[in-house]
Amino acid sequence: MVVAPRSVTIRYKRLPDNLGHFEGVLLQESSNRLIVEQYLRVRKPRKAFGNVIVADGYLTVWFIFRKKWYDVGKFYDQEGTFTGYYCDIIRPVARLLASPSKTSIITDLFLDLWINRDGRCLTLDENQLEDALADRIISKSLANKARGELDALVKSVKAGTFPPRTIKRFLPRRLRAFQ
Repeated sequence: MVVAPRSVTIRYKRLPDNLGHFEGVLLQESSNRLIVEQYLRVRKPRKAFGNVIVADGYLTVWFIFRKKWYDVGKFYDQEGTFTGYYCDIIRPVARLLASPSKTSIITDLFLDLWINRDGRCLTLDENQLEDALADRIISKSLANKARGELDALVKSVKAGTFPPRTIKRFLPRRLRAFQ
C-alpha cells in the first residue's frame, strides 16, 4: 500500500553485535514488503566490473521483505542513472516495522550480490563470511544457508526471473517527474 512518505530508520545489525542506523523515507508499506528511499552516505566508493557501484550521494530504493533471506537495493548515481541492484543476504525478518518510524532489526549474513544493469552478477564479501566462520561469529549451518540463498538468487538472475518486475519497474520519487 502506498503511504504518505514519512521518515523511517532502517536498523541494520552486523554480527556479532554492531547495530547501525540509516535514515530513509518510507514510500510503500504492506504486511510483506517495505519500500524505503535513501541517499547513501559512504566513506569509500565501491566498484564492480570496473565501475563505481556505491558512492556517497547515490540514491537507493530498498525493498525489504518479510520472511525472505535477502533485501534488494536499486541504485542510482548522482545524475539519476540506474547502476544496478545490491542484494544483502540477511536473516528473514518476521515483522517489518518495530514501530511506525523504525524497521525491525535486519541482520546481515555477510554475503552480498551485485547485479549490474547488464545482468552480470558478482558475489561480494565472501571473505567476510569466511572470517566470521573462523571467528565463530556465525554458525556453519547459518553460513551454509546464506550461501544457498545467494546461489538461488544467482540462478534466478541467470534465468531472468530476478529481480521481479515490480522492482524493475519501480522508480524513485525524484525520477517519476521525468516519466
